[in-house]
Amino acid sequence: MIRHVLQSWRSLRPKEALAFISAGLLFGAIDLTLLLELPVGDQLPQVVARHLVVPLVSCVVLLLCWLPAARSNPVHPARRQRLVAATLIGSVLTIAVVYPLAAALPWPSLCDVYSMTRGKPKCNVFRFTAVIGNTLWVFMPALMIVGVLEFLTLRRRQDQAAQDLLREHSQLRRHALASRLAALQAQVDPALLFDALVAVEQAYDRRDASASARLERLIRHLRVALPRLRDAGATLGSEAELIASYLDLLRDLGGDPPTFDCELGKRGAAQLPPMLLLPLVQRAVRLGHPGHCWLNVNGRITLGFDEEGLCSDDADLASLRERLAVLGAQLVCRSGEGRTEFTLELPA
Repeated sequence: MIRHVLQSWRSLRPKEALAFISAGLLFGAIDLTLLLELPVGDQLPQVVARHLVVPLVSCVVLLLCWLPAARSNPVHPARRQRLVAATLIGSVLTIAVVYPLAAALPWPSLCDVYSMTRGKPKCNVFRFTAVIGNTLWVFMPALMIVGVLEFLTLRRRQDQAAQDLLREHSQLRRHALASRLAALQAQVDPALLFDALVAVEQAYDRRDASASARLERLIRHLRVALPRLRDAGATLGSEAELIASYLDLLRDLGGDPPTFDCELGKRGAAQLPPMLLLPLVQRAVRLGHPGHCWLNVNGRITLGFDEEGLCSDDADLASLRERLAVLGAQLVCRSGEGRTEFTLELPA
C-alpha cells in the first residue's frame, strides 16, 4: 500500500500538476475579485499572498490524495468509487491542513479586511459550524476537476488502445504478406518447367553432351525455387542464387537472357523478404533485351540492367511497390545513359 502511494506520487505528470495548480490559482483569483469593492490599502500584497497560498496548499493536498486512486487498476469495477472516496478524503484533509495554516499566517484575509472596515472583530476561522460547509466547498470543485482528468485519462487510454490495434493489424498484414511472398517463392511457372523438362528430354534423346548439365541446372533451380518449409525468410545470397538459376534455365531453353554479376561479399547472409528481386529480372527480360544484369550492395541493394526505359509503371511494378510499402520498404528506379537501376531501400 505504502509502495503504491509512493510510486503514484513519483509518477506525477507535469500536465496533472499544472491542472491542480491552475485550479488553485483560479479559485484564489475568484476570491480576490472582492478587492474591487474593499479598500485594502498597503495590505494588498499580504492579502493577495494569503488568498493564493491557501488554495495552492489545498490543491497540493488534493493532488496527493488523488494520485493513488488515479494510478489504481484502470479497469477495476470500483475505480469511480475509489476516485470519489479519494476526493472526499482529500477534501477533509485539506480542511484539516488549511485551518491551522490560515490561523498561523500573519497576513490578513479579505474577511478580516471587511470586518475591520465595519468595526467588527477578525473572522474566527476556527468556527466548527463552518467546517462541513467548507469541506463541501472544497469537495465539489475538486470532484469536477477529478472527473475531467479521469475523462482525459480514459480518452488517452482509448487512443492508445486504438494505436495498439492498428499496430497489431499492421503486423498481421506484414505476416500475411510474408506468407504470400513465401508462397510466391515456392511457385514455379508451369510453362517454364514443362519447356525445361521437354528440352532436357530432347537433349537426352539426341545424346547431347550438355543434357546432364541441363538436368543439373533444372534441379538446381527447383531446389532454390521450391519452398523451404523451415525458412522464415530469404537472404540476399539465396535471392541472387534464384536469379542466376532462373537465367541459366532461360539460356538452356534457347533464350538470350542477360549475363549476371553479383557482388555481395559478407552481405550475402543479410535477411531479405523473399521474391523481391526475381520479379524485376523477369519483368526486364519480358519488356526488353538487356545483355547484362548486376546485383550489388553498398548500403542499399541495387539491381541494374544495361538497358534504358525499364522504369515505366505497369501492373507488375505497381504490385511490387505495394508489397514493399506494406513492409516499410521503398523501390526507386533510375534510367538513363544506357542503363536502368532499381534501388531497394529496406527499413532498418
